[in-house]
Amino acid sequence: MSTRRLPPLHALRAFEAAARHHSLSRAADELAVTVGAVSRQVAKLEDFLGAKLFERRHQQVVLTEAGAAYAAKLQSLFDQLQQTTDAHFDLRPDPGLLRIGVFSTYALHFLLPRLARFKQRFPEIKLELDSAAKPVDPNDRNVDLSIWHGNGDWPHLVVQHLFDEEVMPVASPALLNGHEIRVPDDLAPLLLLHSVRRLDDWEIWLKATGATKVDPHRGLRLENSTLVYEAARNGLGVAMAQTMLIHDGIAHERLVPVLDLPVRTGKYVYLVCSEAKAGKRNIVLFSQWLKEEVAAALAAIALDGEKLKQSG
Repeated sequence: MSTRRLPPLHALRAFEAAARHHSLSRAADELAVTVGAVSRQVAKLEDFLGAKLFERRHQQVVLTEAGAAYAAKLQSLFDQLQQTTDAHFDLRPDPGLLRIGVFSTYALHFLLPRLARFKQRFPEIKLELDSAAKPVDPNDRNVDLSIWHGNGDWPHLVVQHLFDEEVMPVASPALLNGHEIRVPDDLAPLLLLHSVRRLDDWEIWLKATGATKVDPHRGLRLENSTLVYEAARNGLGVAMAQTMLIHDGIAHERLVPVLDLPVRTGKYVYLVCSEAKAGKRNIVLFSQWLKEEVAAALAAIALDGEKLKQSG
């Protein structure tokens, strides 16, 4: 029998991780090594293959044509290897653990207020949240599924629609005392609050509602939506809020709609996971439960909207 001439396995792991993340630093985080170690392993693999796999550019790496083709095949082989291993051995430290990646704002305002109900229904499932200011990659081996915001066009991922994103202006009741807001242009004297990660929200809403006297770019910029909502609660200005995230605040009258004119942004919120993990029991149960929670929240938002129209 001839001896297999395989590439160095450590080098394959380093290259596959770097290709999957499109980043040497994120690959290093996953493998718990330095960026230099990942770079050396990739170079070692390139020497073995006699071909360039990455083009090095300023602060990023880009797959060559040969590298992209090789990475796609490797990722498929690694997924098969993981599936085969999972089918025969339980190597996870806790099979009952469900690991969820989510934007920090969604974790605070959307997921955490509901998780007690999940735990009551499924006490045997242990939860671990990985919250971040950017999307958490569901292909990460330390994550089972993620909540993403976008257009849903993500090849090689299993995508489940949760809700359409819509925004509307909200403020504290104290701020609105003495201000008569009947049409969008009446917002001109008030301070607009912006999240630096969502700078288009005011422009989208003002354009959709026909406002012409309000500059969508003026006002105060804050690091994220959580700070924007907190500033609005404290009477600093008017926030352009995602209705799903601030419904509880409206229900408890910490925030009130300035105008009941929700506008869809053209973006959506999804549950996403890798194809290899899609059928796992904990993921299926969590997905079904969260869709029920979203349906209940959307019904409550619609009912509150009807009440506002009737009272107006």
